[in-house]
Amino acid sequence: MDADFPHVPSSSPQLCIMTLEKHATSSTAYTTHPPKAEDGFNKQEAVANGSAGNGAAKAFGPLSFAPHTAEPSKVLSALESNQNNGLSDDEAAKRLLEYGPNRIKPPKKPSIWGICLRQVGNAMTLVLIAAMAVSFGTLDWISGGVIAALVILNVTVGTYTEWEAEKTVASLESVGAPQATVVRHSSTQTVTKTIAVEEVVPGDIILVKNGDIIPADGRVLDGVSNLECDEAFLTGESLPVAKQSEPVDDENCPVGDRVSMVFSGSQVTKGRAFCVITATAMDTEIGKIASALQNKAERTETGFARHWHKFLVLLGLRDTTPLQIKLNQIAYILLGGAVVIAIVVVASTGFRDVPMSIATYAVAAAVSILPASLIAVVSLTLARASTDLAKRNALVRRMDAIEALAGVSNVCSDKTGTLTVGRMVVRKMWVPAADARDNDAAPTDTAKGQTYSFETGSDPFYPRGDIIPDDEPLVPSGTYAINRTEVHDGEDMDKIDVAEMEHGLRDMALCAALCNQATLSRPPDDNSGWEANGDPTEIALQVSAHKLGYGKPVLTGMHKLHPVASGGTARRSSLFPGGNLAHGQFTQIVEHPFDSTVKRMSIAYRFTPATSNLKPKVVCLMKGAVERVLDRCTKVRDQPLTEERVADIMKKVDALASYGLRVLALCGKFEPIENLDRLTTMPREEFEGGFSFLGLVGIFDPPRKESAGAVADCHRAGITPRMLTGDHPATATAIALQIGILDRAYAKTDVMTGQQFDALSNAEVDALEDLPLVVARCAPETKVRMVDAIHRRKESTVMTGDGVNDSPALKRADVGVAMGTGSDVAKQAARIVLTDDNFASCIRAIRKGRSVFKNLTKFLLYLLSGNVAEIIVLMIGLAFKDEQNRSVFPLSPVAALWINTLAAGPPALALGLEPTAPDAMEQQPEAFHQIFTLEFYTDLFFYGFLIGALSLVNFVIVLWGYFPGDLGYDCNEKSSANGTQCDHVYLARATCFSTLVIILMIHALECKHMMRGMFQINLMDNKVLLWCVVVLALSTFPIVYIPVINDKVFMIDGLKWEWGIVFGMIFVYLAATEAYKWCKRIYFRRKEAHRVRPNKHFPEHDKSLRIERTMDPTV
Repeated sequence: MDADFPHVPSSSPQLCIMTLEKHATSSTAYTTHPPKAEDGFNKQEAVANGSAGNGAAKAFGPLSFAPHTAEPSKVLSALESNQNNGLSDDEAAKRLLEYGPNRIKPPKKPSIWGICLRQVGNAMTLVLIAAMAVSFGTLDWISGGVIAALVILNVTVGTYTEWEAEKTVASLESVGAPQATVVRHSSTQTVTKTIAVEEVVPGDIILVKNGDIIPADGRVLDGVSNLECDEAFLTGESLPVAKQSEPVDDENCPVGDRVSMVFSGSQVTKGRAFCVITATAMDTEIGKIASALQNKAERTETGFARHWHKFLVLLGLRDTTPLQIKLNQIAYILLGGAVVIAIVVVASTGFRDVPMSIATYAVAAAVSILPASLIAVVSLTLARASTDLAKRNALVRRMDAIEALAGVSNVCSDKTGTLTVGRMVVRKMWVPAADARDNDAAPTDTAKGQTYSFETGSDPFYPRGDIIPDDEPLVPSGTYAINRTEVHDGEDMDKIDVAEMEHGLRDMALCAALCNQATLSRPPDDNSGWEANGDPTEIALQVSAHKLGYGKPVLTGMHKLHPVASGGTARRSSLFPGGNLAHGQFTQIVEHPFDSTVKRMSIAYRFTPATSNLKPKVVCLMKGAVERVLDRCTKVRDQPLTEERVADIMKKVDALASYGLRVLALCGKFEPIENLDRLTTMPREEFEGGFSFLGLVGIFDPPRKESAGAVADCHRAGITPRMLTGDHPATATAIALQIGILDRAYAKTDVMTGQQFDALSNAEVDALEDLPLVVARCAPETKVRMVDAIHRRKESTVMTGDGVNDSPALKRADVGVAMGTGSDVAKQAARIVLTDDNFASCIRAIRKGRSVFKNLTKFLLYLLSGNVAEIIVLMIGLAFKDEQNRSVFPLSPVAALWINTLAAGPPALALGLEPTAPDAMEQQPEAFHQIFTLEFYTDLFFYGFLIGALSLVNFVIVLWGYFPGDLGYDCNEKSSANGTQCDHVYLARATCFSTLVIILMIHALECKHMMRGMFQINLMDNKVLLWCVVVLALSTFPIVYIPVINDKVFMIDGLKWEWGIVFGMIFVYLAATEAYKWCKRIYFRRKEAHRVRPNKHFPEHDKSLRIERTMDPTV
């Protein structure tokens, strides 16, 4: 077979297997000239920095024509290269300077200072900075210092969280030094040598073989030997693509159809070939996509509109999440309110002779309207959620992605490697006339047969599992007995007792194992599972043969001699009439590799029996596309292959294909040992004749075991899962039915091909009752168009994927979710990276996003209602005038700041840590679109007015109910020299302060649930909140009683009998709150009773799925 390749002396015969990172998807936007080093540009520096040639991606790299449409000789001539000798070392060095290193230019990563600046630019932070400046300007050092500390905390937490996420993503990127084998020549010799991938240049001749990663885009040259490449990362197609040296006629055909090309990042699964490099770095297909993703779309506005948009972006009112925009809007509204409040406070003096205490009070009142700890609480809550998700394999790159997840109504997912495991497995085998026995007197009826289902675990390479007859079980248990015994070579493998196995299935196992070049092994440490190498289809067949006890290593003697028949007794084989198989060994003598033109593979073995009384034989085996294999068969088992029997077989093919299986046919024959020499020289057409049909094999890429449960969770949550895949429509439909994306009664428009979807105009797409649930043969542009169509319906979506072909849609979606083993381009385009590549982890992230959303609602209600209560106390307090006609404050500025920061912050943060509610995935997405609803505002003002009124009433009770309303004078000054004139005011302030703080602590517990009261919920499920409430409530006592702190700082005095009315108001608050929530429950219960529920269908098999299958309720 090596004769097909040009002879090249090799100084480095070992071809290193590379680990080149997977990058971007296909692109067909072409220009014509190679990137050159700019005049005056330091080329040496370009090589060092990887910037030379890494500008805008070019269509065909150095070529002015599409290389896949040209003959290899034309491509070689245009690149001034030679297939036998390659480039010279000097020429390669020149081209490296000209085109630059062969690496994808990484996108500009944010610096820690850029992240910090983004945190400072937050609207609430800017408002706090303004308040801090005013505090210092009025010499209120305490208030200014506290606000400064909050600003520093906000910025530090946000910066640290995002920076850690960026570092973690960077750690997921490949760090190895990939290599390539190239042909180079000097003045004296031509050699193959191993070089770093970055040194590969256009015109290089590279040698690729099974297991290699293609280092750059290249044209396949003459002499290709059975080359197949896995391009799933680029096209989404799960099956390898057979390559050829013949040109492709269509210049604009999709990347997956350019079979004369190999593409950077794809993996060789079979064969070998020489290729000439046609494009490197950013000129490759993955480089074009990487370049497109790194270039931000230019806006079309001009003039004032463009500058206005930039201004809104700067204010945080554009290009961010809806919640963040709303919070920023509220921040600016509150800033305006703060200014108004400060003016009102100063106006209470008539703007004449404004004392410092009034200025300080004005600042305190203004700050009181601001939830000063909001940014810190939001940042810490999102950071905690990010940490929780990271523990559960979801890495958050941007914190705002968490809250964006809560309201998504669609999940658009790739199939290969996301919903499925990304590896082929045998699902079913059909053996004709499987009910025949060796002692049957009646002739075999080949119209009958037996179908066997293969159980598949979480590891597709694991060579164990039950084989279950679908119709009538052949053993009482309904499954074949698997003897889990120690094999002679020390490996614990499954072995089926041949005496219990129908001989037709045994022949299928024999063919699956031997007509196969894949290998299956287990590492010595036995910790990382089984490993396989070769074509994915052949790996699947090899695993199935191992499950049946007929692994190739056993049959070919690669392991210690092992029986292939039970008890050493010969048994008749239906594969070969009159043939016997006993103990023995198979030795390969001929192979005709799989050819995309004939779509089959054949092979011959010499069978040497272990006993000398049996004569050696030649066993010929073949597998391939059903039609092509049947054309070469003359019998089915030991009966003639008539047209009627062919029709029966094709019906079985259709039945297997309806499961979404890729169907192959297996066949075989015996040849006398005397024909051995003739078989080695026999033409393929003659060799592949006179075979006996053995049966059919159905292969597919199985869904992940968690996918069905995750899809069911989507349905319960009102989220529509959609599959966007490059696979065949039948395969995609079968998988979608299996995991519940489709039900059995799906509409015709629920399944489309990418071509059908793209043929519709935007108006026609928008006119569809619902967008398709499955889009097969989906191009990258189709995925982006689907996301746009969802957005036009005013809905939001998650896009999951791992390949480069997913990257544009990942960036376009509301939340892009990339797989950890996917391309680096996809990770950079995404906002969340799943380190376990599990679709169910995406649903966990949505669940956590919903939990965070609910917790945001809780602590926002807590913080803002506290602000309303403070404003009521502080503003109405301006009406209390002393004998100098100056306002007497119910709370001192320090007390107001204490409540707004230290007393409010910790409980709010603890509310952000509330565990996920059990019904988080039972609510519709609309429930997570808006925090600031009518219900929220009603709750906000009810609780705010209630708490503020109760606190103010206690202030009035102490001054006018017990004392004669004596307000003294200068009681707002910390250094008042008025003796005991302010004792009554200090006691009233202490009562108001204690009432407000303790009720706020109880209010934090009430905010745990919007509908149920404090006595109807579990207070122990959030011990952090409980401790915060207890500690802060008890902190009131030292503030009230410790000298200096009470009278000099807080301007209050120790309470005695006043505690009675404090606890009395607490009882009033609890009674009012319970009554209010009772009214809310009645109202919403009636409203729910009159609401018309959508008639949403749930697949029948989903009804039995439990949420615990895919997620931890405590997430």
